Amino acid sequence: MFSAIVATQLRKGEFEAIVLSDEKDIYCRCTTPYIVTGEAQLCDAIQPESMIESYGPKIVHEKAISINTKKKHVLTKEGHIFDYDYLVIATGASPFVPQIKGIDSEKVYTVRNSSDMECIQGCLGKSKSAVVVGAGVIGIEMAGALRARGLDVSLVEYASSLSSGIADKEFSKKIISHLEENGIRTMFRSKVVEINDASRKRKEIVIKKGRNQEKLVADFVVVAAGIRPNLDVIEGTKIKANQFGILVDGKMQTNAKDVYACGDCAVPISAVTGKNEPSSLASSAIQQSKIVGYQMASFPIKYAGSTGAFAFQTLGKEYAAAGLTEEEARKKFRWVVVGRAATTDVYKDLERNKPLDVKLIFAGPKMRLVGYEGFGNGVIASAEVASFAIGLRLNILKVLKFNYIAHPSLTPWPFMNPIIMATEDAVGSIMKKIKVFFGKK
Repeated sequence: MFSAIVATQLRKGEFEAIVLSDEKDIYCRCTTPYIVTGEAQLCDAIQPESMIESYGPKIVHEKAISINTKKKHVLTKEGHIFDYDYLVIATGASPFVPQIKGIDSEKVYTVRNSSDMECIQGCLGKSKSAVVVGAGVIGIEMAGALRARGLDVSLVEYASSLSSGIADKEFSKKIISHLEENGIRTMFRSKVVEINDASRKRKEIVIKKGRNQEKLVADFVVVAAGIRPNLDVIEGTKIKANQFGILVDGKMQTNAKDVYACGDCAVPISAVTGKNEPSSLASSAIQQSKIVGYQMASFPIKYAGSTGAFAFQTLGKEYAAAGLTEEEARKKFRWVVVGRAATTDVYKDLERNKPLDVKLIFAGPKMRLVGYEGFGNGVIASAEVASFAIGLRLNILKVLKFNYIAHPSLTPWPFMNPIIMATEDAVGSIMKKIKVFFGKK
């Protein structure tokens, strides 16, 4: 949609932009946890279609089912054919639903659209317990939101910890400890094998851990086991894709002429590795779609690449990450140096100060910033600075030149800025290694 808006605004009167959509509304799914806690209302998270159409694009509620790149047209489920000069594939993704007996029964919900939220919301008033399947970002946020709502919550994850793509081991421990300290039962190395109906219209969840089996009883189940790109529409075409989505270049263009892809169905170039890497984030999707709009309007603006920057907040704590984790960096680079900072979100002499831990990862012969992690309170400022620096491929010496702001109630102490502290810590590690190399103590 944003591609169509940008193109029609840059070249007014030159484009007829049609958006084919099989979704019933424009739902801001990032708001879901806050609807659960009562901090937001479902109606406010649904945007009016007039917001899009006022800029020129026309929304047609039909599902695209096939593409003919030679004839340059799209066929819908309703049998209508739409010709195109430029085609943007933004089919998004769908929740991954594991093959579990009983997972399609009542009171088992995925987390993706407004209908899902309506179902979950309908359970909240009468429920006292819930099981969340999947400890990804969505699973963690939903578990925290349900716990904040007063429910007994169990978080079940097949892996041994949080995904290495989300957090390093040290930060995984911080996040898991925070969830457990707030009353969430975490169950790792655990697999849901069956979901049955229990008495009093509740659900029985059968969980297997190693050779042991356990049964949980809850009022409802939330499945947050990840997403899969919606790629049905490109079947039968020569548009290149992998398991994560459609492959695109720096212009967000596919290998098919005049065909672009963006959002959760696309695999863009990474700002860190220079290779196609998945980046299923709302912020990235909006950036990518705007780049497509610029391209269609003949503005030569390319996508700088995704840093994979994201953040979440749960039960009073924040976590953010960008670029590579340390584990990922050590797999890709020969030289890796890590810098850490333990500071506070505001000046330490303010009674309301709270801890903030930050980690920076520098790698390669130029010691380029390639990764960031932050946990505590006030993470966003340093996370966005780090994401910007990663995208610009800044090295450790340039990051040291960061000019920051200091204010008692808004930032850490002036000499405890997390970006500078962590960079100086990394420089110290480099100096120690140099001294060791030259045989000095």
